[in-house]
Amino acid sequence: MQTLHGGHRIYTILILCLLGLCVAQNADAQRRRGGRAEDQRIYLDHADSLYYDEYRKRDTQIVRGHVKFRHQGAVLYCDSAYFKQQENTFQAFGHVRMLQSDTLEVRCDTAFYDGRADADMVHAQSNVVVIHRKTSELHTDNLILDRKFDVVYYDQGGNYADKAKGMTLSSDWGKYNLTTKEAEFFYDVTLKTKTHIITTDTLLYYSADERAHVIGGRTTYPADGGRPVWGKSRIHSIKDGYDVETTNCFFYMKTDRTELFDNSTIENETRTISGDSLFYDSSSKKSHGYGSVVYVDRKNKNQLTANIVEYDETAGKGVATNNPVYIDYSQQDTLYLHADTIRVETFYIDTDSMYRKVHCYHKVRMFRKDIQAVCDSMVVCSRDSSLTMYIDPITWNGPRQLLGDSIKIWMNDSTVREANVMANALSIEQMKDHEHPGKVYYNQVASRLMNAYFDEGKIRMSEAVGNVQTVYYPIDDSDSTLIGMINLETDTMRMFLTPERKLQKIWTSKSDGVLYPMTQIPASKDFLPNFGWYDYIRPVDKDDIYYVEEKHKKKPVSVRQ
Repeated sequence: MQTLHGGHRIYTILILCLLGLCVAQNADAQRRRGGRAEDQRIYLDHADSLYYDEYRKRDTQIVRGHVKFRHQGAVLYCDSAYFKQQENTFQAFGHVRMLQSDTLEVRCDTAFYDGRADADMVHAQSNVVVIHRKTSELHTDNLILDRKFDVVYYDQGGNYADKAKGMTLSSDWGKYNLTTKEAEFFYDVTLKTKTHIITTDTLLYYSADERAHVIGGRTTYPADGGRPVWGKSRIHSIKDGYDVETTNCFFYMKTDRTELFDNSTIENETRTISGDSLFYDSSSKKSHGYGSVVYVDRKNKNQLTANIVEYDETAGKGVATNNPVYIDYSQQDTLYLHADTIRVETFYIDTDSMYRKVHCYHKVRMFRKDIQAVCDSMVVCSRDSSLTMYIDPITWNGPRQLLGDSIKIWMNDSTVREANVMANALSIEQMKDHEHPGKVYYNQVASRLMNAYFDEGKIRMSEAVGNVQTVYYPIDDSDSTLIGMINLETDTMRMFLTPERKLQKIWTSKSDGVLYPMTQIPASKDFLPNFGWYDYIRPVDKDDIYYVEEKHKKKPVSVRQ
């Protein structure tokens, strides 16, 4: 019996230990879940008066004067309240003020407090003010505080202000998570910071990195009651004076950085840029664009399109790659230029001596109705209004072709003032024989250097210097027929022309020349040794600037055959 009694005692101790272990594990699980205390009851800590009115307010305590409630870390003050202790709810009236720990304060005229475990919420109404961490305030007339998930809602318009971050926001509907500090705002949303104003219908805000996600467009409702119009969201820069239209944008308020997607547009008084993706950092003044980027300068009447564009506003440097096209419509005819890469650099920026260089490379092709050109690379300099073409440059103007090792052109108010061909210069003009429509002849001048001088954009004098060789077909003014062919060699030759491009006179230094009648031109004299007529690589229209044909020497069939 004693042994049995001892065994029974050990068995009892084991059960108690196991029971204690289960209780401890349940408490640990409760702590791990982060749940609130077991006590869900609302406590009435103070009231100046308390009474019951079973006829009008059944099962309700009517409390008045300096009322104070307490519930799971929250304290609520009011002038009076209807307290339903069995339901664990109360309705508060007059100077309602709720404090939750030391981070949240809610003020309003009336509030319904539901302390039941499946609800745990506060519905505040009339002159509601929510103060979070003493730096941000929300003003509305209808608010729900979900204490179970730490979320605040409003659906009848609200105004939010964050003094620390210098921002204000208004919207018709809003939701704010007190734990994650993430917010959602819908309908007639306006966000104002020190530098920007954003108007949209949908905005998501992430407080951790002070990031606003603008989605969709702002809806306008016609006065006649017609169908609503779904537009784009707008961002106005107070500091830089530009406007953004977008349906998908991330705006970082702390760094003043903007990320735009889905064919957004940035516009100021004179310039517009749009693209599939645009990134702009106001602090570093650097911008990037990707996918169908279009830059339009309305003041200077030009535009640039490319799939990749980068620009550093502070340094004045930029680059456009992946099918860049430059279009200039400042003159009567529009100029189109294409290259593999277009790069811009600025010198002495923000000074009176500032100038820019534009580098175009490789496979440059240019088209305008009156002039076309191809080369490997090109440099445009604003300091001396010059344009220089390198490596196999060729220009065409009507039936005329000009080429050399490099060609430099000086501009005067967007018209040509002077042109120089450096080394291996060759000028060719295609001539038609009216007596024999099927035959083609070529006026040719080859020299070491060649210069052309213009007046109001029209060539008035050309000069060939060094080892000048000429094949020239003079024309009979009476019937426009070809007189013959002049083959001439000299050291320097100048040709003077009228504004209508008719030859006035030719001046040469000591020369050696022969005039051959049209029927007696030697076959070996038709073309100069370096002759090349490259019409097969000439851009024929604005769409032909993308097609590249490699240059190679090619002599046409002799006119005598």
